[in-house]
Amino acid sequence: MTAMNTQLATTGALAGQMAQAVLEMLETAQRVLRADPGQAKSLLDRASVLLTPAAPSLTALDPSALSGLAPWQERKVDQFIAENLDRTIGVGELASLARLSTTHFSRVFKRSFGVTPRDYVMRARLERAKALLSRTSLSLSQIALDCGFCDQAHMSRIFHQVVGATPSRWRKQTMFEIAA
Repeated sequence: MTAMNTQLATTGALAGQMAQAVLEMLETAQRVLRADPGQAKSLLDRASVLLTPAAPSLTALDPSALSGLAPWQERKVDQFIAENLDRTIGVGELASLARLSTTHFSRVFKRSFGVTPRDYVMRARLERAKALLSRTSLSLSQIALDCGFCDQAHMSRIFHQVVGATPSRWRKQTMFEIAA
């Protein structure tokens, strides 16, 4: 038995004993509630104290609480995003690819990639827009649509917020740097 398993087993046994003690306190508090509200409150306070330190320690020992997506899930989701940037990509759709609930997927995605799924998709859209701006002469409106933005104004607003320049200014600067 590994140290982690031993620690989890010990914690499980302590949690069971603590749960039994809390249950007894709650049952007693329920019985004496009408006769002695002060004693009932005291029992509830003691039960609360027993429960408070238990929650963080059990979470800290749960290795799955710190893990992200499995490597196969990361690859599948990343590939799907890259292949579908030209359309709307929902978190629910990504979650079903990874065979997870939407809430759990969002949580573990952020652990794996360091950003939310929405932010990751937006960054991928911007990277594709940069590539198209620097390598093609497509219009800004066509690049916006090819990258999955609603329209040119949407792409320009997000691009300016993240990159610090408008797409047209960024394109001119990039072309100038390439020519120089």
